Amino acid sequence: MVRVVVEGMLGAVGRQILYFYEANALSFNLMILTYGLVMLMAWLALTRIYRHLVVLVAKEIHLNPQVNKDSSIKHIRSTIKIPWKIAVNAARFPLISGQAGLYPVRKSVPAVQSMLDEDELISHAIAVLNGENPQKMMPSYRRMISKKRSLLTTAAKSKNHK
Repeated sequence: MVRVVVEGMLGAVGRQILYFYEANALSFNLMILTYGLVMLMAWLALTRIYRHLVVLVAKEIHLNPQVNKDSSIKHIRSTIKIPWKIAVNAARFPLISGQAGLYPVRKSVPAVQSMLDEDELISHAIAVLNGENPQKMMPSYRRMISKKRSLLTTAAKSKNHK
């Protein structure tokens, strides 16, 4: 009964699409499941890189005599060098993606730098020095989106000036 009503609402083209889907449902569902797993693994890889960076930056702050956990983020950023390459190599999965990304990108230092905010990274490193658990820290979705927007805006402005 319900199927007849749905087929009537779909129309001729919609019914053909429905029949095609029903004939190939296993293939479509496997592709969707694979895509979902790849995106999840890419997000987990970025999270692992982020947590590793937080610990490495906390170590840099602790070992550097010019800064401490009470220093400003701006001073810390200008004093220490963030070990991007070491953290990128810590993740085994070759792709990374933002939390709401539609497609993954190849894991590289420029890709990670374009997704993560250094100020947030340093503030989380300071929190680790103050005793917080680094396993509970994740990159902020809002900061990732605002950084992506600012990169797109600066790229658009540079194209307009040329």
